[in-house]
Amino acid sequence: MLKLHAFGEVLIDFLQNPAEPAQFQRFAGGAPANVAVAFSRLGGKAAFIGMLGQDMFGDFLLQSLAEHGVETAFCQRTDDAKTALAFVALDQYGERHFSFYRPPAADLLFRPAHFSPDCFIANSIWHICSNSLTEPAISESTFYGLQQARKAGALISVDANLRHNLWPAGMADRQLVTQVLLQADVVKLSNDELAYLADGNEPAYCQQLLDAGVQWLVVTAAGAAVRSITAYGEQQLAVPTINVVDTTAAGDAFVAGWLLQLAQRLDTSHSLTELLRSSDWQHAILQFAIRCGAFACQRQGAFASLPRLAANGTLV
Repeated sequence: MLKLHAFGEVLIDFLQNPAEPAQFQRFAGGAPANVAVAFSRLGGKAAFIGMLGQDMFGDFLLQSLAEHGVETAFCQRTDDAKTALAFVALDQYGERHFSFYRPPAADLLFRPAHFSPDCFIANSIWHICSNSLTEPAISESTFYGLQQARKAGALISVDANLRHNLWPAGMADRQLVTQVLLQADVVKLSNDELAYLADGNEPAYCQQLLDAGVQWLVVTAAGAAVRSITAYGEQQLAVPTINVVDTTAAGDAFVAGWLLQLAQRLDTSHSLTELLRSSDWQHAILQFAIRCGAFACQRQGAFASLPRLAANGTLV
């Protein structure tokens, strides 16, 4: 199976207690870290690459990653900034609203020199999100990592995961985010993210990604159908009706399930092109990803909500 290397932010989610709105409970989180943890819990081999503060929250996150089987040898620590915090309020539908304490934050201080050469290997998946683009220095590190991973022969995965309030202008930089997406092999967007990035012309934007070399674009839309877009056409997959408790890690669980299925199949002599030529394979891979996302929606927290794969194939 291909190994997953996830780069970016790991942080503390303080999740609001619905019964006591003034109370917040600590959870380990951060989108790329969530993907690494879910990938590991589902049976894959994952490493997280990023910077943590030399503080009690950094200690907690490093311990949490290791407890879930994620390799932490590529993690760095710093005294120059604290670990990032996010306060998460949930509405009556389980949808989250974030208030970030970042910048300054430790994850923004990761520099190209902090990467180990062992971060970049063939037969691996290199996964990032857009939150490591919000400042020039961390953006430079992100693009450096992408370039090195590409040179090594890794499959590049990008989940836009736009958090507009993390950007200095209050809205994500369309051009910069698109620049990263254009370097990916597989891309996951939400319907809202696609609408924002496409700025009124979604078909042309999707075609731009495919023309640049993106082989598989997946677009999610909460409780609506998942769209699978490739050079061979588009299909839609229904999602189950569930009792939503917390959507914090739903997209990350979906991505982890998607990447795990790719990691398994691409390690058995199948090429990505071969997989994508088969609508049945696309359907099977995404059905598993949908199950993972739905599972996470029904539980609170980030790491804490992510599924494990039992021996009989059920999620627990």
